[in-house]
Amino acid sequence: MRIGILGGTFDPIHLGHLAAARAAMDCERLDRVLFIPTGIPPHRAGTVADGNQRVEMCRLAIAGETRFEVSDIEVQRNDVSYTVDTLRELKRLHPGDELFLILGWDAAKLFATWHEPAEVRRLASVVVVTRPGSGPLTEMALESAGLGGGSDTVCERATPNISGSDLRRAIARGEPVTDRLPPAVAAYVATNGLYMDNR
Repeated sequence: MRIGILGGTFDPIHLGHLAAARAAMDCERLDRVLFIPTGIPPHRAGTVADGNQRVEMCRLAIAGETRFEVSDIEVQRNDVSYTVDTLRELKRLHPGDELFLILGWDAAKLFATWHEPAEVRRLASVVVVTRPGSGPLTEMALESAGLGGGSDTVCERATPNISGSDLRRAIARGEPVTDRLPPAVAAYVATNGLYMDNR
């Protein structure tokens, strides 16, 4: 089985995340995609919504998508979420399957700074999904990010230009965000008053 792994804070999960998963699924003929909300992110400040809320928003977002699943493996770890540790655990759980790490170009640009990037590439093929405005990705750009070569793929697909921080600010200002969130996630955010005191 070919399993895609899409990690992130998902604070909240939005239509851009779902589009990236579908793009990678199409580019790499993936059998399914695992959405894995970060526990404690190593590269940025903590999340606004807690781990259980972000897991629940992911579950709501993918309801009805038979090839999408949510894993709380990082949230349950309750420690800094290094991708390499998650991939090792997934390899143990899925020993006969191929793993494909799905990254937007904004995250992929920082790949060389990650914890044990060479081991990450050994455990999984990397699929870089282009972001709006990123332009065509050259081999030189990939190499400067610590990527490129036979096992990595660039997936050029049109995806919505949605920023999580802009989204949280819009929610805090009371602006409509239904064009950026799955309806069930928008309802969950409103019901739980999430991001209203967004910093």
